[in-house]
Amino acid sequence: MHFEIIPLLAAATDNTPSVLDSGIDAIQQVVGPFGVKPTLLIAQIINFAIVAFVVYQFGIKAVLVTMDERNKKIADGLKYTDEMKKKLADTEVQQMEVLKQASLEGKKVITEARDTAKALAEKVAQDATRQAEDTLKKGQAAIALERQQMLNDLRREVATLVVSTTHRVLDRDLTPEERARYNASAAQDMSKN
Repeated sequence: MHFEIIPLLAAATDNTPSVLDSGIDAIQQVVGPFGVKPTLLIAQIINFAIVAFVVYQFGIKAVLVTMDERNKKIADGLKYTDEMKKKLADTEVQQMEVLKQASLEGKKVITEARDTAKALAEKVAQDATRQAEDTLKKGQAAIALERQQMLNDLRREVATLVVSTTHRVLDRDLTPEERARYNASAAQDMSKN
């Protein structure tokens, strides 16, 4: 099935030799020795152009659209990756700031706890010292009171012994007037002490 379009076109125009006929003759003279027929070559070129157009229109164009979509998806993916890297870096910076803040707050809490414990220990020590001093004062006061009471008891006992001894001595040798004088003198001495 050979399409001989050019001779048909030439026949459809006038029967006079045209520029197209002279061009075909020139082509035939150049390619003729190689066994190439110009009419078949032109038909093959037209067929190739039609097939190329159809392949481009329905094949290559669709592939190019698909490639453009993929390239766009890849570019969007790269852009998203860059955004995520930036967000990750920002998150890491924020995390470091939060950790730094938490560390500072932890140190502050520890310092406050130490200060509170130190103050509490000092207060407990002061309270213990105060209680010990109070107990010592109470003990000393109790000892002083007991000593005073013992001295008073001793004085009474001594006075009683003196009176008793004096009474025995006086019962024998003294007169009732001397006895009264000695009793008064002893009572005065006891009241002074």
